[in-house]
Amino acid sequence: MHILTTSTENQDINIKPRKTSAVGGTTLTLIDKATRASRNYTNSYSFNDSTNIMTITAAFDDIKAETYYTLIIKDNVGDIYRGMVYVTNQTDYPKYEVGKNDYTTEDSYDNEFVFID
Repeated sequence: MHILTTSTENQDINIKPRKTSAVGGTTLTLIDKATRASRNYTNSYSFNDSTNIMTITAAFDDIKAETYYTLIIKDNVGDIYRGMVYVTNQTDYPKYEVGKNDYTTEDSYDNEFVFID
């Protein structure tokens, strides 16, 4: 999963693409998981041959905080990457938990079993 912010500045997404080179330009699409609305973004990319990592750089001017998106990156031939994006303005990532306080555990019983012969 990739983390983005609501900033309108350029942001980088590092991916391990399905192939080692993109044919032509790349198209970056974000699809909102809740509304299914999609949007294409103008982007640039660079590829590091030694690590096989592609860095996609784009400015996201209309993404919403606390929202999940499906990420699709295509070249002129087809899909080269699919993944997930979560948008947050949280910057302290090690302490950040997406599902914090969504689930609680029950500790009011001792979980003993009674066996009847």
